[in-house]
Amino acid sequence: MRNRTNRVVLWDFDGTLVSREGLWSSTLEKALQPIAPGLGLAAADFPAELSVGFPWHSPDIVRVTQSAAAWWAAQHSVFLRAYTVAGVGREDAERAIAEIPIEYYRPSAWNLAEDAIPALARTAAVGYRNVILSNHAPELPNLVADLGLGPWIDATVTSAAVGAEKPNPRIFARAMEIAGAGEDVWMVGDNRIADIAGAEAVGLRAIQVGPGCTLTDAAWQIIQSTGAPLPGGSAPSQ
Repeated sequence: MRNRTNRVVLWDFDGTLVSREGLWSSTLEKALQPIAPGLGLAAADFPAELSVGFPWHSPDIVRVTQSAAAWWAAQHSVFLRAYTVAGVGREDAERAIAEIPIEYYRPSAWNLAEDAIPALARTAAVGYRNVILSNHAPELPNLVADLGLGPWIDATVTSAAVGAEKPNPRIFARAMEIAGAGEDVWMVGDNRIADIAGAEAVGLRAIQVGPGCTLTDAAWQIIQSTGAPLPGGSAPSQ
C-alpha cells in the first residue's frame, strides 16, 4: 500500500479499465477449439446460454465466500448447458470446461484502455487510493498484476471473494472497508445499474464512462473536486 489516505476511487474492471472481446462466449470458443476443432463453433454460438446463471445475474443473493476451485465448480452447470445446447458432446464439453479458467484469465486476451494507466496515475498523484471493484472470478488480482496495473492499484476487490455482486451494497461496503475509505469516495464504471446506481445507492459519487466520457475525463472530474491542478497536463477539452 502506498499510503493511508482516506480518498478512494473505486474502478470497475471489464468495460472500464480493460476490455476482452467476447468475454465468456469467446472463452468457451477458445477453450473448445483444440479439443473439438471439427465442430467449427464460434463465440456467437454461445451468448444466449450465458445470459443467465452467473452470480452477477442475481445480485440480491449473498453467497458464502468460496475457494477458487469451488467458485468455478459452481459455474459448471452454466458452461455445460452452453456447450450442450450448441451441440457439444458431454466428454468434449467436460474437457473444455476444465480449460475455461486458464483461457479466461489468459493475459494476452485482455486489452488495457489506452488512458487507463494515465488516469490511475493522475488520481494517485493527488492522494487517491485506486481500488478495483469488479464482479469477477477469484483470480482477478493475478490478472491485474499480469496486465501491469499493480503499481497504480492499492487493492482489488472481486465479488467472488466477497460473496456479493454489484450493485449489492455489501460489496461496496467491503471495498470501502478494505480501502480504509473516508468521505471522499468515487466509483468509475461503464454499467449504469451495477456501477453507477449501485454506488449512488450507498451515497457515493459516481461517473459513468463510455461515449462522451473517457477515463481521462473521469480522472479530471475527480481531481477538480479537490481543487488541485490536473497532474501531467490541463483539463481535457470538452
